Amino acid sequence: MTFEKLTGRDPSGREASWEIQALDADRVKTGSGVTLVLRSLPADASPVELAAAEVLLDNEIRALTRLHTRYLKALPELPRIVGYDFDSAEPFVLLEPPIGKCVDGGLRTLLIDERRRFMIGLFRALAQLDAVDLVHGSVGLSSLCWDGATTQLVDLSSAVGTGEAPRLSRNGSTAHPGHDVRAAGRVVYELFTGKHVALGDTPDLVSQPEVLASLLRGVFDPDPRLRPTAVQMLERLNDRDPLPRPVDVTSAMKPGYDRFDSLRPPRVAEVPVSQPTVPRPAPVPARPRQIPLVPLAVVVFLVVAAIAILVAVI
Repeated sequence: MTFEKLTGRDPSGREASWEIQALDADRVKTGSGVTLVLRSLPADASPVELAAAEVLLDNEIRALTRLHTRYLKALPELPRIVGYDFDSAEPFVLLEPPIGKCVDGGLRTLLIDERRRFMIGLFRALAQLDAVDLVHGSVGLSSLCWDGATTQLVDLSSAVGTGEAPRLSRNGSTAHPGHDVRAAGRVVYELFTGKHVALGDTPDLVSQPEVLASLLRGVFDPDPRLRPTAVQMLERLNDRDPLPRPVDVTSAMKPGYDRFDSLRPPRVAEVPVSQPTVPRPAPVPARPRQIPLVPLAVVVFLVVAAIAILVAVI
C-alpha cells in the first residue's frame, strides 16, 4: 500500500502534512485509516476553467477557515476543514466527509417530523453563516446532506463575505444573507409540494396550505432586506435549541495583545528638553542730540561781530 505525502497547513494556519492514499476522484484515506475529502484543481481544464476553479477553491478555503476560527466547536450543520494549501502550484483543501447523503431528488418521502428537523438544520446552518458575515451563495438540494437526524449544508465554493461581490458574478450584485433565505425557501417549497421552482421564479403561496404559506411569508420578497432572517425562520419552526455564539475577534485577540505589551512595554514618551536661550541685551536709550561746540562758537562770533558793526554805523 503506497501513501503519498501531502503538505499544507492545518485549519489554524500552522504547517502540517498528511500521508494519503487515493480512493476515488475526491476521497483519500490517511495513514491512520481516516477517510477524507480532497478537493483540488482539475487536471485537464482550459485556462478560463482553471481560473474559475481557483476562485471557487479559494472561496471554500476562506469560508471554512473563518468558520474554524470563529466557532470553538465543530458545527454539525456545516462542513469541517482538516487542512489546506493555496500557496503552491497545486492548491487543495481537505475536508471531513459530509454526513449522510446528498438529498438532491430524494426528499419527498420524509415524514412530517423529519421535514421539520430537516428545515431546522437548514436554517441553523444559514444562521451560523450569517453570524460570521458569510453568505453561502448556492443553497439548493444538491448542496444539502441528510442523515435522518441532521441536515448539513455543504459546498462553500460560492461563499463570500456579506456585502462582497461574488468574483464570478457578472451582475454586480453584492452578497446578502437574504439571498440564502430565499434559496432555502425554494428548497422548502419543493420539499412540501414536490414542484420545482426555477432560480428567478416566485412560487404561488396563496394556493398552498396555511402551514406552508405562513412559514414562507416574506421569504420571496423582491428586497432581500425585507425577507425574514434565518433566526426568524427558526422561530417560526419553534426551534428551542440555542445557536452557538461565535468568538468575538477583538476579545479573542486581547490576551495576545496583553502578552505582547508585557514582553515589549510601550516606550515612554520623552519630555522634550528646551534649549537654553541667550538673553538679548536691553536696548540702550537714545541720548539727546548734541550740537558740536566749534560751529556754534563761530556762529556766535559772527552774530556778535554783525551787531558791533551795526552799532558802529549807527
